[in-house]
Amino acid sequence: MRTAWLLVVLALSLPAQGHGAASPFARDTAPRSEFDASVTLQLRGFPHRGVLGQERVHPSLAVEFEYYREWPDAGSSLTLAPFFRYDQRDDRRTRGDLREAFFTYVGRGFEMHLGLRRVFWGQTESKHLVDVINQVDLIENVDEEDRLGQPMLNVILLREWGVLEAYLLPGFRERTFASTDGRLAGPVAIESGRSGIRGVVDGRVDYALRWSHLLGDLELGLAWFDGSNREPEFELAGPVVPGEPIALRPRYRAMTQMSVDAQYIRGDWAWKLEALRRGGDSPRHHAFVAGVERTFVGVFGTRADLGVLAEYLYDDRGRETPLLSFANDVFAGVRIAFNDLADSDLLAGVIVDHRSGRQVYSLEAGRRLGRHWRLAVEARAFRGESALRVGVLEDLLEPGRQWGAIVRDDYLQLEVTRFF
Repeated sequence: MRTAWLLVVLALSLPAQGHGAASPFARDTAPRSEFDASVTLQLRGFPHRGVLGQERVHPSLAVEFEYYREWPDAGSSLTLAPFFRYDQRDDRRTRGDLREAFFTYVGRGFEMHLGLRRVFWGQTESKHLVDVINQVDLIENVDEEDRLGQPMLNVILLREWGVLEAYLLPGFRERTFASTDGRLAGPVAIESGRSGIRGVVDGRVDYALRWSHLLGDLELGLAWFDGSNREPEFELAGPVVPGEPIALRPRYRAMTQMSVDAQYIRGDWAWKLEALRRGGDSPRHHAFVAGVERTFVGVFGTRADLGVLAEYLYDDRGRETPLLSFANDVFAGVRIAFNDLADSDLLAGVIVDHRSGRQVYSLEAGRRLGRHWRLAVEARAFRGESALRVGVLEDLLEPGRQWGAIVRDDYLQLEVTRFF
C-alpha cells in the first residue's frame, strides 16, 4: 500500500487537466458559517414481546447537529456533526457519538480530508456489499444504512482519466449491537468491548485505494482495501447455560478486499453491480449483488416516478456466512418519488431465500410537513423458522434456523423530525 500512496504523491505533482479553477471557494473570500440541528422523536412498536421478554414499545429521542465553517481565501473548511440518542429501553442505544469531525482543503485538482468522516461506496439497493470504509451502526437500524465515523486521511485526485481516492485509516470502531433489553437481538447476548479486536491492539493502520470514472453511460469504480474486517465473526464468550441467553463475543480479523461497483444507465434502465473478493486472515470468499432498476416517468398520468427493482445476492460461503446474512437470495422492490412540494417518497421491497423460504419485508416512506417538520414511517417483517430456543446453541449454528433469532421482531416505526 505504501506504493499506492507514492503513486498518489506523484499524481499530485502532475498538472490537473480539466480542473483549471484553483478552488470552488475562489469567488467569495469572506469566511462563513452554517449551523443546522434536528430533533427526532422515534417510536418503535412490536406486535410480540421479544424472545427474552423484551418490551413491545420502544420510544427514543435523537438530537443531531452539523456545524460547517469555511475559509474561502484558504480553500479550506471544517465540519462537525455530533449526535445523541436517548432510548428508554436499551441502555446501549442511549449514547452520544461524533459522527463527523474533519478538516478539508481544496487545491488545484485535488482535495484532502483529515479527521473523522463518513464516505460511501456502492450502487445496489438491497445490500451495500463493497462499502467497507465505515463501520455499521447496527444499533441504529438493521438495514446497515447508518455508519460510524472513521478516522482518516483522505486524498482525492481529480483528473481527466478519473477520480483517484487514497485512504489512510488509523484506529478501528466496533460494530454496535443491541443489549438483551433491546429488540432485534433475539436470545443472544453480544459482548461490547475491545477485547476481541484483532489488528488494532498491535497498532495496525488500514489502507484503501479507489479509482472511479464515468465512461459514457457507465459509472465504474475499482477499489482495494487492506485492514481490519468491519464484519465480525462470533465466538462463545462463556459456557452455554440452558435457559439463559447465549453469550457471544465479536472477533474482527485482518483482511484484504478487491471490489468493483458499476452502474450502466440506458434510457429508463439502470443496471447495477457490486462484487468483491476477500482474503487475508478472514475466510477467502467471493460475493456479489447484481440487479436492474426500470423507471416509469409520470406514472398513471401524475408527476410521480415509479422505479421497479430486482437484484440477486450471492455469497460463496454458503452455510458459513455470518449470522442473518444473505448467501443466495433475491430482492424485488418498488421506489416511488412523488415529485411534490412535500418531497414525498416510498421504498418497499422483499428479500427471499428461494431455498429456505425465509423472507424479509421492508417499507420506508416519508414526507415533509411544512418547512420545519418531516414524518417518516418504517416497517419490517421477518418470515422463516420459528423462534429459537433460549440457550440452545444448535439452533443458532444451523443456517436454516438462524432467522428464528428475530422472527418475533417485526416492527412498525414512526419518526417525527423538527429541523432548526
